[in-house]
Amino acid sequence: MSYKHCPHCQKKLDGLMTTRIILKDSTNAFINQFNFPNSEAYCNANECGPALIETYKQEIASKKDALIKEIFTKIDLIPIITANSPLNWSYDILDIVTAQSVSGTGFFSEMSGSWADFTGGQSDTLINKLYSGEEICKQKLRYKCLLIGGNAIIATDIDYSEVGGAKAMLMVCMAGTAINLNLNNVLADKRDDIEMLKAKANELNQLKLIKFPEFGIS
Repeated sequence: MSYKHCPHCQKKLDGLMTTRIILKDSTNAFINQFNFPNSEAYCNANECGPALIETYKQEIASKKDALIKEIFTKIDLIPIITANSPLNWSYDILDIVTAQSVSGTGFFSEMSGSWADFTGGQSDTLINKLYSGEEICKQKLRYKCLLIGGNAIIATDIDYSEVGGAKAMLMVCMAGTAINLNLNNVLADKRDDIEMLKAKANELNQLKLIKFPEFGIS
């Protein structure tokens, strides 16, 4: 359809001294998913189509941030265990999940002595870094597990290594198997909260699927 004015902002199109054009049909349809009331079409004027899409980008980004914050307030409810086949657990296996954390630089010079000598401040420093790295990995594992529809992690393994050569850093690596655990008999007291986490993760996944269109003419 040919327009002399933009149906949404009513700005004149294709005139002398103007480069306003109607956006592609797919872009107009995308905007109408969010905009109410709908319009037949939108143009590329800064205050029209581009402004609307930028508004929706910011709204969706804010929703994503809010969902992630909500998820992490209770993410510790997702169990992480080392057992391969926990007793009385009924579950479906989903996929492997992995996480890595790198801490600090230069502190490995403290490790030149024997591990048996860790009785003072050096021990505290290294143990704190190890603990911090482990906690970061656990949170990453739980988050990845939720994003693929899981609610628990089994067969978890932890490894530690030195990386970075002269500027040594401590790497903590963690891997496990994400599962969808039947919560009727296990963790029943936490079922509602864990199901809420899964619902939030699913909503986050849906928002991540939204692809914003590029501007173009009809």
